[in-house]
Amino acid sequence: MKQIQAFGPKDLRIVHVEEPSVLEGEVLVAVKACGICGSDKWCWHVTEHSDYVAGHEVAGIVEQVGPGVSLLQPGDRVAINNVKGCGECKACKNGAYVKCVRPITHMGFGFSDKVAVPERNCLLLAPEIGYEAGSLIFDNWGTPYAALSRTALGEGHWAAVTGCGPIGLAATALAVLRGAKVIAIDPIEERLDAAVRLGAEAVLKPGDGAVEQLKRLTGGEGVDYVIECSGKAASYELAFEALNVDGTIVVIGEGARFEFQSSRLINKHLHIVASLYAGMKDGEAVQRLMVEGAIHPMSIVTHRFTMEEVPDVFGQVVEGSGGLLKTIVVND
Repeated sequence: MKQIQAFGPKDLRIVHVEEPSVLEGEVLVAVKACGICGSDKWCWHVTEHSDYVAGHEVAGIVEQVGPGVSLLQPGDRVAINNVKGCGECKACKNGAYVKCVRPITHMGFGFSDKVAVPERNCLLLAPEIGYEAGSLIFDNWGTPYAALSRTALGEGHWAAVTGCGPIGLAATALAVLRGAKVIAIDPIEERLDAAVRLGAEAVLKPGDGAVEQLKRLTGGEGVDYVIECSGKAASYELAFEALNVDGTIVVIGEGARFEFQSSRLINKHLHIVASLYAGMKDGEAVQRLMVEGAIHPMSIVTHRFTMEEVPDVFGQVVEGSGGLLKTIVVND
């Protein structure tokens, strides 16, 4: 089967490898669509050949079932939750593999023709949901859905979304769905335009004056929530200044390093909610919203490429140039 592997800096190649073995409790899924996540950009910056393969936003069709599989059968259309837990602890029994008490496994290899995954990580796709939309269920939309579900964000709240890549845009739409008034913050015009289409009340670019503009837009009170999706340290400085008393920072973006004084949290009685990826119940809820027409995940998809095209165009994906918002790798 075909697979995209990284061989060095800016060096992706199509290679031919054996199909993965199907173990106890696993199914073999033919990948029909795989969203490209910001975290997949690592493969563009490796210094040597990597045996690990990018791509974790997968939807496809079950081709083969392994021993012990009881619910799925060949021909079933599925979206795959990309986090594998032990399958035995209380969290895993509840489908929240990302909260497993043992070390979790981040399942990649979506840039392949086929993947072998646990049956329990597969969500049956509704007839109305295509493979491309299905690939967006767990990470792109499930991640912000899971994070916001842990908050009381709702009608009348002001929420600033920092970082309006695909995750931030989904967070914008989901916050609007919950009744919040959203202010989207990002340096890229195309992302801000998309945020407006998804219901943002206002948009800002980060930098000098952003806090003052947030306070002006909220009548001088500041925002109730900052939904941080950028992974940038500057977003936390903005949050500490722009949040009102009893406000909440929702941490979704990874990788930020910053210093803060605990007094800045204490004096404003601030809350921090941190969330990683999504569980099976979150994926089920996102799919229901899609079927009901409450959210439109495909509205942020701007580019589609075949596996054969990816090595030549991945630089554009990394740079986010040419109006690119969300990209999906498609396999016919």
